[in-house]
Amino acid sequence: MVDISGSMAGEKIRHTQVALASILRTLKPGDRFNVLTFTNDVYKWRPKFVEASEGNIASCIRFLMLLQAHGGSDIRKALLSSVKAFQGVPSGYRSIFLLSDGKSTVGSTKPSIILRSISRACEGTIAIFCIGLGDDVETHFLSSLAEDNEGRYLQVDPVEPTAVTQLGEFYESRLNPVLYDLHLKYDDRVVSNSSVIRKERLGYIDGEELIFAGKVSHRSAGDSMNMSVSGYNAEGLVILDKPLPLSRRPPEVPGRTRRSVSDNSGDVILEKIWAILRVEELARRARLARSAADRISAATELLRLSLDHGYVTPVTSLTEPYSKDKRGSSWFNLTRVELPFRNQGISIPRQLPNLQLATPIAQRLLSYPGSRVFGDPHFVIDIPGCNLTICFDVQQRQGTIVNLISDPLTGLDVSGEITEDALSNVNSDEITSLFGRIEIRSSIHIVNITPSEIILDTKRSLSWTEPSSIKIGTIIVRLVDRGNLTISLQDGVTLFIQRHKRVQHPTFFDFALANGSSLSNRADGMIGKFHGRASVNPQCELSPHPPRTTLEYDHRNIPVRRRSNKLLPSSFCWHGNAEDFLGGPIERYVTTEPMIAR
Repeated sequence: MVDISGSMAGEKIRHTQVALASILRTLKPGDRFNVLTFTNDVYKWRPKFVEASEGNIASCIRFLMLLQAHGGSDIRKALLSSVKAFQGVPSGYRSIFLLSDGKSTVGSTKPSIILRSISRACEGTIAIFCIGLGDDVETHFLSSLAEDNEGRYLQVDPVEPTAVTQLGEFYESRLNPVLYDLHLKYDDRVVSNSSVIRKERLGYIDGEELIFAGKVSHRSAGDSMNMSVSGYNAEGLVILDKPLPLSRRPPEVPGRTRRSVSDNSGDVILEKIWAILRVEELARRARLARSAADRISAATELLRLSLDHGYVTPVTSLTEPYSKDKRGSSWFNLTRVELPFRNQGISIPRQLPNLQLATPIAQRLLSYPGSRVFGDPHFVIDIPGCNLTICFDVQQRQGTIVNLISDPLTGLDVSGEITEDALSNVNSDEITSLFGRIEIRSSIHIVNITPSEIILDTKRSLSWTEPSSIKIGTIIVRLVDRGNLTISLQDGVTLFIQRHKRVQHPTFFDFALANGSSLSNRADGMIGKFHGRASVNPQCELSPHPPRTTLEYDHRNIPVRRRSNKLLPSSFCWHGNAEDFLGGPIERYVTTEPMIAR
């Protein structure tokens, strides 16, 4: 793929033509290739892949020498066209080489949207190698595109005399991997399947490191485990098998002093290596997740690994706040960033003095009995007086205001305004709707919670950047940190709100009702209707097996299925249709009354 947009004009395009000619001459008999150029539109040199014959290579070089830079650049459209070109191509090592400055000016221009849509299109079957041309290159975008699709990134200045040599070496080594379509086989009675990192790889490049890692869960099988790595080369299937020692101590190497960590065991070092690889995999999974639930699941495990091993990851930050400790020691806080839930009171064994976790609100959004809404929006309701948790999903369009709690006797009214995630428009019609604003009203006061501030009675406001506490009438508003807000009402109702601020995506809120017993039996709303209603008489407990069954609730038989909680593996809920649980259409809870603006 060659970028011939206006930003490639001048020396860039001329040197790129020379470099491409050199690359094409490295093709071997049996290789098949095609060249795609793009600006606002996409152009193919040939309709389909062709053999790398001398005549085809010479023809392609003549085509390249006629190219002229012009127009804009639609990288996403060009990449999707390249991926589509592999349809119907016989199995083998499939790769795309993108030569560009990474600047997309037409169509989808947000790097995060391009990265997600291309990774989904490739589905782990096509490697993408990116070559950044020049010194004004979108390095982060191009390197992320290569990393997400099992490729590599190279930045060269086409003007440099060594540029042609660099491109030729980079292309030749990666065009012909030693093995492709690699697959790891092992004894899953000994190694935990969920712990194994990337059992399948597209290719192994000569001279590069290839690591498979997993956790041994059961050592009773003996001192070793049979494992194999299979793949293909020009001659066919290749299987590399070797017994893997399961001894707790690493083998001694003559003449080398064995280094150790903590308990003088190599297991600790190996676990650290495994954790680093797992962190990289989870960060990629969270970045490319298709849904909020998948993102939260990956980010939650990422946070746990960070706390267990003392790593700073994309969901944590390491800070040294001010301390009056005169003994010379420092207090380090490893805290979460852009993550809905975090653990409390976890000590991190790390070579930093007094390393600990600062966690004001902790896991209450998940663990206390009550009702909570998180993600896109996923409602989880603990039915009062029962050992029963139900859950359902609600999807609405941008700007829709839904009523969460409405109690005419206590005067409490809680509403949430939907905001759509831009990612929902990438590839399909699916909606990713989140709560972008929450309004809480008592009989005489209003608290309006927005991404930028917390507005009290339209007159005063609190900034999310400064922890504080304030009382207005019978309402106590306490901002614990930049993401956690507690609102306490005089009648005993406590509400928790968590703010999730994200880069290039809408800020959204999770919401929880900690104590709904103070609501009257006339309470309504998507959450309120499930509290204070003694007349419902639900079926209070279901056997976890089978996973699909029927729940008797409010004199209705509701089809449900058992859904595990990815954030709390020990818990689960019975998931059903929202309208079945609510007893009517969702539109009944949509309000046309606008939220109060400051």
